[in-house]
Amino acid sequence: MAKKVVIGNAELWLGDCLEILPSLPKVDAVITSPPYAQQRDYGAPIGDWDALMCGAFQGLQASPVCQILVNLGPIHKDGEVICYWEKWREWMRAQGWRFFAQYVWDKQNAMPGDWGGRLATAHEFIFHFNKATVYPAKFVSTLGGKIHGSTRQPDGTVKRFTQMGASIQETKISDSVIRMPSHKDVGGIERAHPAVFPVALPEWLSMCWPGDALDPFMGSGTTGVACMNLGRKFIGIEIEPKYFDIACERIEN
Repeated sequence: MAKKVVIGNAELWLGDCLEILPSLPKVDAVITSPPYAQQRDYGAPIGDWDALMCGAFQGLQASPVCQILVNLGPIHKDGEVICYWEKWREWMRAQGWRFFAQYVWDKQNAMPGDWGGRLATAHEFIFHFNKATVYPAKFVSTLGGKIHGSTRQPDGTVKRFTQMGASIQETKISDSVIRMPSHKDVGGIERAHPAVFPVALPEWLSMCWPGDALDPFMGSGTTGVACMNLGRKFIGIEIEPKYFDIACERIEN
């Protein structure tokens, strides 16, 4: 039996996303970092990764402008790069989702160790799918290098000076490389999760989506924390009780 907890603008579900997603309202964005194949022990067994991903997005209730941004990391096995996402990506395209863009998250720090002859990995990917184009809010000032942050408002609208077609604009669209360190808060409760990404990552991605957001693989609730910081509505689903409790505590705080 699924359990729901409401904290402010956040609706948090404990249970299997494959069962919960079909009953949820339509959302404007999915911002998630799902399990990377069999790379981590998340408690609940992953089983068939393609079946998990296809099942989750089969049940997604998406608005016409929904933007899907999925964080996935590279995997190497037997001396080769394993593109484990290929079948799922093609399945998404068959459902009418455009493989709209691919971004690189430059984590700015590679883990030390023996990388088997290859250069140390210090990046991950963001896969961007949609059915309709939503222009990103412009956020990087061209005057003195001042960073404004995403200029989308909590309701998803943008300020006039970020609108396309304005005769004079102080800002420009960010490029496709997201340059920010990976999470380093070793003392935080969220570190109980084996694969934490920084709150700044979904906050940065907020320039790409216009309204409320869903994370069907919520983990310790990082996307939810970002939504609270931005004044956005959030729906999160997590199957593992201990991570669900951490997400509830972080978002409530």
